[in-house]
Amino acid sequence: MFRRRLGGFAALLLASCASAPERERPPAASDAAPDTPPPPARCRPTAGISGAPHTIAEVAALANALPHPLSLTCFLESLDRPLELSAAVSTISLQPAPTPRSPRIFLFSGEVIMSVVPEGSGKDLIELSQLVSGDRSLKAELKFPLAAPLLPDDPFAHVRSDEGTTCRFCHPSETAAPEVSPSAFVSGAFSPLPRAMVAFDRVQAEHAACDPLTEPDRCAFLQAIFGHGEVRARNFPPTVPTAFDRR
Repeated sequence: MFRRRLGGFAALLLASCASAPERERPPAASDAAPDTPPPPARCRPTAGISGAPHTIAEVAALANALPHPLSLTCFLESLDRPLELSAAVSTISLQPAPTPRSPRIFLFSGEVIMSVVPEGSGKDLIELSQLVSGDRSLKAELKFPLAAPLLPDDPFAHVRSDEGTTCRFCHPSETAAPEVSPSAFVSGAFSPLPRAMVAFDRVQAEHAACDPLTEPDRCAFLQAIFGHGEVRARNFPPTVPTAFDRR
């Protein structure tokens, strides 16, 4: 009898000891709550370079402070947020954007207005307009990818043509600005016609609906603008006329 009781006590003790580690076992990795997804990767300039350029020279400095070869999407990601933009359809510019699905997008930073398009023949360009008065601006352009850092005159030289720039065929009263750079010219600035404007919500919706499996480049472009912080709608300055207002 004593041996049976002793055996039963030992079995109970062993069962108790075996179950204790099971109760105290820390949760396995698969049991833990899933980690919060990391924020999207974003191109950043080197320390001391602003992601909010106020001049064409500062745009070039930002481009030079990013990894090369430099893609357009990397440059767009590097711009400080909140990012302010306007959008319009365009059929006569060097960045054709004939439908609201992929409009010409104008990004405002200081005195600089940068224009880009998600697709089409102008999709590798940033056109630059730096306001020097209410209705006149310096004109420049960058073509991506950039294989190497820019020289100071490069953005202006890219639009040079004969004794002026390619911009003079649309923008009136072009004059040289050698005090800025050897290839720099100033001409009349334009804002889009009201009927050409594309609503900010429409552009946001195009980003949300974009399928990277079927349109990887267009979606990457829209993600570079909308996927890295706050984006706001902004109107053109009221001093910048439309092409019809200048007539």
